[in-house]
Amino acid sequence: MAKNINKDGVAATNKKAHFNIIDAAIIILIISIVLGIVFRSHIIERLWAESKTDDYVVSFSVDNIRYTTPSYLEVGDEVYFADSGDLFGTLMSESDNVNALNITPASEFFTDANGNVVEVFYPDEESRVDTKGRIECRGYYGEDGGFSIDGRHYVAPGQSVNVKTELVTLTIRITDIVPLAK
Repeated sequence: MAKNINKDGVAATNKKAHFNIIDAAIIILIISIVLGIVFRSHIIERLWAESKTDDYVVSFSVDNIRYTTPSYLEVGDEVYFADSGDLFGTLMSESDNVNALNITPASEFFTDANGNVVEVFYPDEESRVDTKGRIECRGYYGEDGGFSIDGRHYVAPGQSVNVKTELVTLTIRITDIVPLAK
């Protein structure tokens, strides 16, 4: 066997990197794993979620807001998540009323001189108000019991959510989630 000798008189070795079938198999396996994860997390879950979605009514309350704010909300207004801009649902009438919100005078709790807790209402309806409303949305209850709107946003009773319409941004507190009566 003849050795290659370079100009310095030292034997040179041929150490070229060889691409073989095992390398190709490893690369294909890694690509398959990545594609499987992407497929599982995005496509399958969305298809599964869409097949289980139904119409729901999310009831909410907003406490202690300016008395003029409810006048900017109407039945049929689209409501979006304020942080992402994704659609939450459509504002519907409260208690089969023509108004989008049920409005009551706001109140605060104070302790009087005797140590009793006293609820004090704002002097008139032209100051601060509490409101209740409902939003119709598409969603589903997952196996974990959580409610998901369009498979992307989980909401639950007691949770505060920042939402916006075309004219108003509010923080609502979710009070109930029930299927839409058809």
